[in-house]
Amino acid sequence: MSNHDSLQLTFDKLFQSEADAIFRFCVLRVSDREQARDLVQETFVRLWQTLQKGTEMTNARAFLFTVAHRLIIDWYRKKKAVSMESLSDEATDESYDPADEGTLPDNLELGSEGRFLMSKIKELNDSYRQAVFLRYAEGLSPPEIGKVLGISANAASVRVNRGIQELRQLTGYDIMESEQPSPSNT
Repeated sequence: MSNHDSLQLTFDKLFQSEADAIFRFCVLRVSDREQARDLVQETFVRLWQTLQKGTEMTNARAFLFTVAHRLIIDWYRKKKAVSMESLSDEATDESYDPADEGTLPDNLELGSEGRFLMSKIKELNDSYRQAVFLRYAEGLSPPEIGKVLGISANAASVRVNRGIQELRQLTGYDIMESEQPSPSNT
């Protein structure tokens, strides 16, 4: 098997196993399916370029989420710059139209409780929101989350735990748990 065939096989396996998760990650952040597809495409282009360079990759999944995360940040920066230009341009009638972060993608099947939780996750502080989403929606471990967000595994774990605490407050689950009688009281 040639080196190119080996790279192609590695790439194909990663694409098959991770493309859907990367798409969900992107679409929930940009709320635009076409833009999310573009970001996924660019993420995998960067993966291919990295594989061709022969760069050793210890955790391909964390690498893909990190690249997607950085592309999303770049996209928002670019969008903000374009939007600010259009706001100041008196000759055009365009206005700033932020992505509707209150909507979920059509293909994401969630029950009513899942939709409720996703809406509440979007209300979390940004650092908690990303950590909680990566942990529970995408199943990444704290070390993987740390790599994606550029923080230590310990800091990732702390953000997940604090995010869950904040999420419980937002959803009212912390109140429901404190109101339930303990097993010793029954």
